[in-house]
Amino acid sequence: MDTLPEPPPSYEQVIIQKLVACGLSARGLEVSYEDDLQSYEIIIRASANVAPEMFACIREASAGEIVTFDDQELRNSYYAFVEEALDPEMVASAEAELSKLGLLKGFPSRADFVSDTLFVEALEKHCGFQRGEAFHPLGDAFAIQLPPGILSDFQEFKDRYSCLFAAIKLASARGEGKFGFVGNSPAP
Repeated sequence: MDTLPEPPPSYEQVIIQKLVACGLSARGLEVSYEDDLQSYEIIIRASANVAPEMFACIREASAGEIVTFDDQELRNSYYAFVEEALDPEMVASAEAELSKLGLLKGFPSRADFVSDTLFVEALEKHCGFQRGEAFHPLGDAFAIQLPPGILSDFQEFKDRYSCLFAAIKLASARGEGKFGFVGNSPAP
């Protein structure tokens, strides 16, 4: 009588195996699909014995899924690591977008301005906006508040804001400013 072959490991098991190969302890790992996130979430507890030297391996093993640490300090360190790793990709992507729009040449650099406000005004001007039209100060950052109705015509929105979003991406990836978005309420 033939026996059935072992079933392949589940996706969750594969991720855990990869994380264990990074040096983490399986007893501190949990992987599950979360409907509200539309993604798998990898929870790494203190009992997984993670160290910052493992971050690169964790990032690769997580295969783009959401990674959550129960330790706030490790969570912040990991997110900073991932952000730093993604910066060169973000710079290249934003430069390609601006180049395609014919707006990479002459792109403002924060180092050329005495204040964040003057730099942000230069970004607005570079992208065809009037001073103060797109960005509004919000604490230590600058936020965009889209005008009412702009999203009703996607082509108009794309034409008007493509440069600005690429500029935010490039400036953020270069560490030249903090940017955000304001919802439907009026800007401060």
